[in-house]
Parts: sequence; C-alpha cells; structure tokens
Amino acid sequence: MLGNDSLSRYLSQALSSLSGPFASLAFLSSMRDHYNGRYIHEGWASFGSPAQVHEMLRSTHAAVFESLLELSVIDLARALRSHILSLGEEEARAVALWQELEPYYEMIPEGCSTPARKLFISQLRLALEVLALAPEWSCLRQPGAWPPPPPGPLHLHPSPN
Repeated sequence: MLGNDSLSRYLSQALSSLSGPFASLAFLSSMRDHYNGRYIHEGWASFGSPAQVHEMLRSTHAAVFESLLELSVIDLARALRSHILSLGEEEARAVALWQELEPYYEMIPEGCSTPARKLFISQLRLALEVLALAPEWSCLRQPGAWPPPPPGPLHLHPSPN
C-alpha cells in the first residue's frame, strides 16, 4: 500500500477539480454510506486501508462543512449556484427540487453539533430562497479580481508645461 501521502494527494486532486466548496461537500457526502456512516472510495482502496480511506474522507468532510458554515448567505448562494451549474442543471428547477426534497440534510457530517447543523440548514434554506426569488440580484454575481478598480476614469492629463 502506498499510504496516506498518496491518498491525500488523490483526495486533494479530486477536490481541486470540483467547482467550489459546495461541490466538495456534495462529493464528500456522496462517499459516505448513509446506512452505516462509513466513507468508501473503491478507486482508492489500493492507496490505503478501508480505515485510512474512511478517516481521511470523514475528517475532510467535517473540515469542508465547517468552512461552509463560515460563508455569508450570499457566498453560500454563489457556491450553490456554481455547483448546480457545474452539473448542467437548470437553476430554477434544481432550486425548486432542493427546496422540496431537502437533500442537503445528507450533506451534514456525522457528529456535527446541533447548533452547527441548525445553522447550516437555515443558511442553506435562505440561500435557496435567494436563488429562487432573486436569481438576477447583482450581489449574486461573482466578485471580480482583487483589488477592485479605482472609481471613475483614470485619465492622466498631460500638464500644459
């Protein structure tokens, strides 16, 4: 077995290929068997024991979840939009389906505290409301490059001397 370095490298590559933090959360939660809570990735079985794969995916899932809790509702809505669009789904339909079926409950890692769980659910519901009711809201546009350009035209007029 190649061990944790190879496993970590494969996990890092997988996450970096995704469209953002919400896509990472969706990916990691899809690796968990919802009947027994074990994380499984058959393709990585040759790079670590089932226990190593489980632990790496479990701890990464918890870390990604915690990072999403730190996002503002607007940033969470942007991340959710990016994930939906990366799947090739029509946003309005996907948002309506998520509001009805609430699949995000399955994205909460095991052992998550009740306050963190409630915060995630309320923030995600609000982000879905924003996408449903105000999809063209200017705040939802991805921010541009940093630093922002200075206000107004920047024309330097040559001095008459």
